[in-house]
Amino acid sequence: MEDEVIDVKHKKQKRRVTPRKEVDIITVSLMVRKTWEKSGLVLKWTTPDEFEQNTTEFKRIIDASNHTVGERRVITNRLSIVNADIDKSLKYVKGYIGEMFGKNEEYAYYTQFGIVRDNKMYIIPRDNDTREQSLEQMLQAIERNGMAGSKYGLEYWQSLYNRFVIAKNNAAAHDSDSASHVSAKNDLKAKIIKTLNALVFMIKANYPDSWKEELRVWGFQKDKY
Repeated sequence: MEDEVIDVKHKKQKRRVTPRKEVDIITVSLMVRKTWEKSGLVLKWTTPDEFEQNTTEFKRIIDASNHTVGERRVITNRLSIVNADIDKSLKYVKGYIGEMFGKNEEYAYYTQFGIVRDNKMYIIPRDNDTREQSLEQMLQAIERNGMAGSKYGLEYWQSLYNRFVIAKNNAAAHDSDSASHVSAKNDLKAKIIKTLNALVFMIKANYPDSWKEELRVWGFQKDKY
């Protein structure tokens, strides 16, 4: 039996009747809803009003998500700035440790200040959660070792710690909200597409000779998406 040869170049590809881009889904759905109510056609498991509510909420979530993208950039920038300040300021504490304990002993005391070895460098850990714990160790060690009154002592590092915690918590809260928005958006998108597909089948069944024209009347215009 010879293998079947398919001429891919001349194979006609089907185009979706229902849109997939979010902006097209919203546009088509709002048009479809108006025609659906007037048509008298019925789906037992949903209604034009419920369909409109899903579409409106879908649009609201997308608009909110687009707005929060800008907010996330601001939060990310603030977190980056305070992290840079922490990294730049670490040398001052290392200097205090060296003066207090001697150059030959200073590395043994780094741990209690929250300073860890990373390859050949001694740093405050970069992971946000671990960094917060290390900064708490830093504050305690500065006070315990009599460095609190220094220029880069307790007040200075308390300010860095406060800025870091606020930025870190804002980023975590924002990411949590974004994740819930994505989940809700995907659920609504699935419901809307399901309804649109069902309406397409219903239109084809009710208008067997003119379903293509009828789809355009309802707002399904494949040439536009």
